[in-house]
Amino acid sequence: MQRSEALKKADLLINGSRAKSHGDATETHTYIAQMWNILLRKKLKEPLDIHDVYRAMIGIKQIRNSQNPRVEDNMIDIIGYAALAIEAKDGKNGS
Repeated sequence: MQRSEALKKADLLINGSRAKSHGDATETHTYIAQMWNILLRKKLKEPLDIHDVYRAMIGIKQIRNSQNPRVEDNMIDIIGYAALAIEAKDGKNGS
């Protein structure tokens, strides 16, 4: 797969099918951070935020990729999470 194709595929996922099936990414990942804070409250020194969620999801995808590097979806998802993390860092929302 060419790099431009990988970027387009990630874009189509985070702004297309995944956005439709999972809802607004910022809202969803903020809720995930809130849930993890509840579940891990006795272990955390400070609350997690949306950026922690993106770092964790990228880490999960890296582990999955190391177990089966032939599955391109993991790398595409990493691209998507990285783009969403950049967007969240900039305080922007949407495509």
